[in-house]
Amino acid sequence: MNESILFDILKKSKENKEIIGIWKYNDDDGFWAGYVKNYNEELVTIQHFTKYGKSDGIIIERIENIKSVDFDDDYAKAMQCLIDYSSELDKDEGFEIELNDNEEWQLGVLKQLEGSKRIARLEINATDYFSGFITKLSETDLILHCVGKMGEDEGTVFYRIEDVTTVRVNDIENRKRVMLFNWRKASL
Repeated sequence: MNESILFDILKKSKENKEIIGIWKYNDDDGFWAGYVKNYNEELVTIQHFTKYGKSDGIIIERIENIKSVDFDDDYAKAMQCLIDYSSELDKDEGFEIELNDNEEWQLGVLKQLEGSKRIARLEINATDYFSGFITKLSETDLILHCVGKMGEDEGTVFYRIEDVTTVRVNDIENRKRVMLFNWRKASL
């Protein structure tokens, strides 16, 4: 078999079940994350995983269609964490939000999240979403400790409460962010 660098990477992924990211030519939509189950000169089979670490079937691809392979990077390590603890993401701990009947609904909802370990995803002006922990709240504004898609600490940001158009709490995306955020803090 050809002893190119690509085949060394595929071999290592297969032997150690190491997560890699495979990018294809002419496919700008993303890449596949998983580990190699088998390969030969022409084809590779990959155990694919979703962005939540769930097994998502096997992909068979031609070697010649592989543009590049990411390996031994932060994303692969974070994906391994998600795979190892994916069953934890299924646990949707009950959490009730009390609603109020006034025009300042946001303040009532956000007060229930202030200082908690619950992450919220806030839609700002019906255009952008930001996830994080509400660390401080006043009658008119808030401070959000932002958490990135892969649990990265993205620092704090100030928003006006009146600009909050939607609040999401405890959805799977937020549970993923909290898991990876806590994993990163433990890894430091």
